[in-house]
Amino acid sequence: MAKNPNNPGRKVFAHPTYKDFKTTCLHPHETISVVPKIIGPGGVMQAPIHYVSDNPDILRVDEKGQVTGLKEGYGEILAYACGKLARIGLDVIDVPRGIKAFTGHRGFRKLAPENTMPSFQLALDAGVDYVETDIAVTKDRQLVLFHDKSSVKRMLDSEKSVNELTFDEIRALPFIGGTNHEEYSDLQVPTFEEYLTLMEKSNAAPMIELKDETLCGENEDLLVTIRDMIDAHHLGKKARVTSALKENLLAYEKINQGHELWYILEEDFDDLDLLVTHHWNYSIKKSKAKKDFCQKVLDAGLKVDVWIVNDPKEAKKYLSWPITSMTSDVIVYNH
Repeated sequence: MAKNPNNPGRKVFAHPTYKDFKTTCLHPHETISVVPKIIGPGGVMQAPIHYVSDNPDILRVDEKGQVTGLKEGYGEILAYACGKLARIGLDVIDVPRGIKAFTGHRGFRKLAPENTMPSFQLALDAGVDYVETDIAVTKDRQLVLFHDKSSVKRMLDSEKSVNELTFDEIRALPFIGGTNHEEYSDLQVPTFEEYLTLMEKSNAAPMIELKDETLCGENEDLLVTIRDMIDAHHLGKKARVTSALKENLLAYEKINQGHELWYILEEDFDDLDLLVTHHWNYSIKKSKAKKDFCQKVLDAGLKVDVWIVNDPKEAKKYLSWPITSMTSDVIVYNH
């Protein structure tokens, strides 16, 4: 699958019949622009363009190339100009919200730079149930939101890690990476406080990954700060606290006062006793998810999240799985 340049973050899919033909997808009641480039003699763009839907029960198109999905199915938009034809295939996929919960992974990182306030806001605007983020600790023990451990260089103009930078230093670093980062001026690495303030004002719940390894070491005392900040923003009853580091979860478990704990896994895993003993919910990479084990976890009274599901066709499949929620980098449901 490739990225559709006309719709950032949207996937394009191979046409079911024509090898070199690509389709994109949209949800019922969603409207997107599919204006093609039709080149005439001498490399001149042809206009005006006349649009026709070959399946008007599935797709509606107006004179400007704005296409609206009407119900689930497949259709094509035919665009004519000066005797030339362009064909745009669209899958309308209905992934209703409410059957499963949906989580925005680091906000919506396929639409805006991950773990930034614009990314979180895009996820909230799309109506997610949870917004996921990663807690890291600066050199001077401030709580900020950043994913990578060894270096910030994938996103910021520095080779150092978060642990090697002071709060003032990391806040001053310009963003050089992340989806559409050039479209957002004055981006800064957010603080945990800024994230919680945003979440408190929303209808969604926080999903907070204890990413930093020092939280079970020299900065373990900051777990109490994290817990108290969540509660101070009245988010304790709906917050998910997660980690792929067992030691971080064990450390948080000691001071926990009712927050949901989640164990993140990306390898084969079948230790139900571990989850039940600690009352840890189960967050599993989709390629390692096994339907029968997910059912066992649910039967044990725990919850299941599958990540990362960025394809609406896959999201449709997981609606029938024994899971509680799925995590995505972009909108995969009918919103």
